Amino acid sequence: MNKMKKFAKNLLAIIASLAVVLSPVASVSAAPSTIDLGPAKQAGKYIAGVTFSYKFTTDGKYLYCVNMHKNTAQNIKADLVTSGSVVDGGIVYILKNGFPEKSITGDTDKDYYITQTAIWWYLDETTGSQNLGDYFKSTGSDVYGMRKYVKNLVQQGVAHRNDSYGIKDPKLKISTNDNSMDLNGNYYESSNINVTEYANISGYKVTLTGAPAGTIINANGKDISGTTANISGNSSFKIKVPANAVTAQSLSIKVTASATGNMGYTANEYRPRDNSMQSVALLEKAQKSVKSELALEITAASKVAVVKVDSETKQPIAGAVLVLKDSTGKELTRWTSTTNAHVIKNLADGTYTIEEVSAPEGYRLNKNVSTFTIAEGKRNIKVSFENAPKKVVVNITKVDQASGQPLAGAVMVIKDAKGEIVYKWTTTTSSEVITDLENGTYTLEELSAPEGYIKSDKVYTFTIDDDHLSHQITFENGKEVYVPDTASVSSMIMIILGIVITGFGFRYVYKNGQRTR
Repeated sequence: MNKMKKFAKNLLAIIASLAVVLSPVASVSAAPSTIDLGPAKQAGKYIAGVTFSYKFTTDGKYLYCVNMHKNTAQNIKADLVTSGSVVDGGIVYILKNGFPEKSITGDTDKDYYITQTAIWWYLDETTGSQNLGDYFKSTGSDVYGMRKYVKNLVQQGVAHRNDSYGIKDPKLKISTNDNSMDLNGNYYESSNINVTEYANISGYKVTLTGAPAGTIINANGKDISGTTANISGNSSFKIKVPANAVTAQSLSIKVTASATGNMGYTANEYRPRDNSMQSVALLEKAQKSVKSELALEITAASKVAVVKVDSETKQPIAGAVLVLKDSTGKELTRWTSTTNAHVIKNLADGTYTIEEVSAPEGYRLNKNVSTFTIAEGKRNIKVSFENAPKKVVVNITKVDQASGQPLAGAVMVIKDAKGEIVYKWTTTTSSEVITDLENGTYTLEELSAPEGYIKSDKVYTFTIDDDHLSHQITFENGKEVYVPDTASVSSMIMIILGIVITGFGFRYVYKNGQRTR
């Protein structure tokens, strides 16, 4: 069943990826074959006394003369020059960087004057025409300091003379490496949706169709609630859908990116139907609306994140072996924990248990069984499985058997089950605390007793395991008792008796002597 769901999900993703389209919405026609010229307006005499007239189309577009020595083009139709036009990359550059596209001095009249005279001067430089003389270009009056602007435009125009120009279609295409949305926390989240084949577009609008309430568009580092968002630049973005808003088994969301792109600049020459009038150049800047679409697919799947943490610090710990079982007790999967959550996806509806088989090193086994249920509205589950650190404490005290007072000077050893010494020390009046013993069975023995005490032959046995981590052992010693040698005592008694008898003898002799006198 799960394999079929996975196959279907992958198939949907493939279909969705094939559905990515690049589609211009509106096309822009080629340059008009005819334009209508309106009345002209006299310009000022700013440089060397040179003056001329403004030229406009009847709908207000600025026109620029390309032949100074003919009559002013006005109030007439003009036809597109399809061959032999003087327009090139330099003319386009001057018009793109002149009036009205850019402000040069801030004065409309002066800016038009600068742009028009730059075109005549440029044509003199590149075609050999004689629109403007040296008086204008170098020696004539320049009260407003405008010559430098004209000259700069001319120089830049010459530098860009061979540039290609013309309208280019803007392109917008969105794509993603994976059209399926995976559960991440409380949201189904898409992979990055990227913008490619991006040209002449300063930003685009994202529109979602079929997205449930609470959906978020994440772009430029911000979460934007709703089904539309304006995204600056060519930033990638993500779509996040609340897991609790996905009530059906599957959901498809159409993502549309749309924008209006600049198609670039071009310029065309138009010739009035009266041949005595000047031909004019018209700069055109075109825009086009484009859009690109893709489909994101959500398959309502479960996600169980299991984290193993220290019960005291709540920090992740690695090394525990855990098993997942279904309601019948069948083991479905087994894994060893890491410091990252272990994620189990696509469990069918039902009740499950997680058990710990072995604990991480240095921790007690968690014998609790964690139970959870996968059902509608319960497909995103987090299980926190804790382990308490092992705290081995073996406290050994050497005391006087009679008084219970601590004794220093005994040499003690702890041996493991193989009889090998794992810990050895000489007692002090403080207890010896041992905290680094591993699970196993141990014996405690005395190698030598404190001075003045009898060595104990007693052997204490104790076990370290998850249920027996703490032990308090009191090791007693009795004092030595002095017993004199019996032969020495008898000799001493005989000497004392001898002295006493001799004393009595002398007294008897002394008293009898006194009587005879």
